[in-house]
Amino acid sequence: MTRLHLAVRGVAALSVAFGAFGLGASALAVDAPAPVLVGHIQGEINPITARYVDRVVSDAETDRAAAVVFVIDTPGGLIDSTYQITARFLAARVPIVTFVAPAGARAASAGTFITMAGHVAAMAPATNIGAAHPVDSSGGDIQGDLRLKAENDAVAHIVNIAKVRGRNEAWAEDAVRKSVSARVDEALSLHVVDLQANDVADLLAKIDGRSVTTTAGAVTLATKDAPVSEDGLNPIETLLHFVVDPQIAVLLFTLGTYGLIFELSNPGLIFPGIIGVIAIILALFSFGTLDANGAGVALMVFALLLFVAEIKVQAHGLLTAGGVAALVIGLIILFPPFRPTFPGVRQNVEPLLVVFVVGLTTIFFGVALRAALRPLPVASGSSLLLGAIGVAKTDIAPRGIAHVAGEDWTVISEGGDIANGNAVRVKRVDGVRLIVEPAQGAEGKGAA
Repeated sequence: MTRLHLAVRGVAALSVAFGAFGLGASALAVDAPAPVLVGHIQGEINPITARYVDRVVSDAETDRAAAVVFVIDTPGGLIDSTYQITARFLAARVPIVTFVAPAGARAASAGTFITMAGHVAAMAPATNIGAAHPVDSSGGDIQGDLRLKAENDAVAHIVNIAKVRGRNEAWAEDAVRKSVSARVDEALSLHVVDLQANDVADLLAKIDGRSVTTTAGAVTLATKDAPVSEDGLNPIETLLHFVVDPQIAVLLFTLGTYGLIFELSNPGLIFPGIIGVIAIILALFSFGTLDANGAGVALMVFALLLFVAEIKVQAHGLLTAGGVAALVIGLIILFPPFRPTFPGVRQNVEPLLVVFVVGLTTIFFGVALRAALRPLPVASGSSLLLGAIGVAKTDIAPRGIAHVAGEDWTVISEGGDIANGNAVRVKRVDGVRLIVEPAQGAEGKGAA
């Protein structure tokens, strides 16, 4: 046999071996169990929660997961976000398993709807479910026709969920109309949930072999030996979930306002301006996500503009007074006072927070205005500064920072722009600001 024949036979043998390996790998891939995704619904239910749930379910559908388990511990949340989550569960093409856990957790108000919407619903020991009566945005009882409308709408929704999932419709209605709650043993006996499990591993073992019907058809759960993949909130979702709160949004807007004011009062600091812009953008995102009243947001932005204008224009406090008035009215009407929600979340601005923000802003600008109008002490008065030579610490175009008479001053140039490092001469004093001009031929010794 020639060497050529041997080489050909060797290549053929390798090809067969690699082909067999490929077939074996494919067979292993086919036989590998589908994964189970585990998500977490914790804290208040808001639009970010709804987006997160939609992402996890969509990932599971794309990956052909065996099931999605949502571990639930929530005091309640927004009605619209709750309905978005339950609608996504009802339309899911993968089995959804809801699990109230760990021990001591609860699926209150909005959590009741979400738990009952799972294809399989389970609870850990020492957990409870229920108390789903709608309330207003401040946490109080809704009065009048709006109460009846919100209550009937919630009842219709939760009864539809119970009917689709084959659960106790009468108890579901009572959870809304009468705010009834049930311990895990009561929930099992009333057929509100399907089983009790100690943890996720115990849950997956107990639901293995159950048959459920998704929008894609009947599915037999194969979860006992399935690999488990955690799919919690990513860092961006965690941040947005935190800021989507009326109180946090107002504080962010206030922080952003102060940051911009400090930056405009002292050009060149940079850091306060960066923090201010980021805080205001996050606050506006929160307002938009929470469907805040547009007039309230507009008034708060108008207040910010008035505060900034107070720095640029000597209005003797009139712009500040207008800004404070706009801020108060904007905070009061930012969120409608009687918007229905579920217990566990407040979608309005706390009165104490309004008092704090408005009071702090008033004090801040009051002190700043008083300092601006107060004449300079004799020891460092205008007579000692007129004609003094200093050096520009930033570009002055026409506002900036200059070092004069041993101190840094906010200055305004009336003789053209002055580059950083060039000499300046003081023409006159305007409150706590210096009016300067380029000091031609000076060496900037006054900056020492």
